[in-house]
Amino acid sequence: MGLRKVHVWDFSRLNFVYTLLSKRKLQWFVDNSKVEGWDDPRFPTVQGIIRRGLTVEALKQFILSQGASKNLNLMEWDKLWTMNKKIIDPICPRHTAAFQEGRVLLCLTNGPEEPFVIIAPRHKKYEGAGKKATTYKKEIWLDGADAAAVSEGEEVTLMDWGNAIIKHVEKDKNGTIIHLSGVLHLEGSVKTTKLKLTWLPNISELVNLSLVELDHLITKKKLEETDNFLEVLNPCTRWESLAIGDANMRNLKRGEILQLERKGYCRLTCLI
Repeated sequence: MGLRKVHVWDFSRLNFVYTLLSKRKLQWFVDNSKVEGWDDPRFPTVQGIIRRGLTVEALKQFILSQGASKNLNLMEWDKLWTMNKKIIDPICPRHTAAFQEGRVLLCLTNGPEEPFVIIAPRHKKYEGAGKKATTYKKEIWLDGADAAAVSEGEEVTLMDWGNAIIKHVEKDKNGTIIHLSGVLHLEGSVKTTKLKLTWLPNISELVNLSLVELDHLITKKKLEETDNFLEVLNPCTRWESLAIGDANMRNLKRGEILQLERKGYCRLTCLI
């Protein structure tokens, strides 16, 4: 009949650690409201991992790198996310955020009498990411963990501003730091400081954020056929933390991938 010869290639299923690929088992999570749906970012579905921040290009590169092997492979997720990072890191914009809980106000006594704004790139090495406006003023917010790491008399670097010297650390009766005061030391060298701190100006235009962290749905690295997946369910797979972000984040669009400096990469899933 003149039909072309058909070549049939057999290849094994690609398995991941701490991951269920059985549709029947995944259906249980959906039916019992353990996840938001089939596009939940904890699910190994295409829509799920894309919602978590994976790019289509990274997925293509990863699959092509595996080849059509007949060997059963148990892959770590790290390789896939490392490929994804190489794609997004050179182009995704940088923003700043601080956790609501425990944040501490640093008062710079010799800071600018009047707040001023500087327009800077959202990504220092990629102009296509656009611009952002940063406000500089006397009072700035620090993450509670960063505030707890400083000591009186220590010189620190305020990222994208310069050095500052911490003059006074105020604590409550429980020993928790509640306020810091210091002075700018812009002539200081960033090479000599141990701590490089992100910060936010104390202004009303800061954006309220909800940062979500996710974990695997099961606690066993490799699930055997005889295992009951209900016995290895991870009791807590989602954490939500309230935070504040720089005012430029008001202009973000749903689905946009960005990096929160010194925190990690994020994908905007919802606008309020």
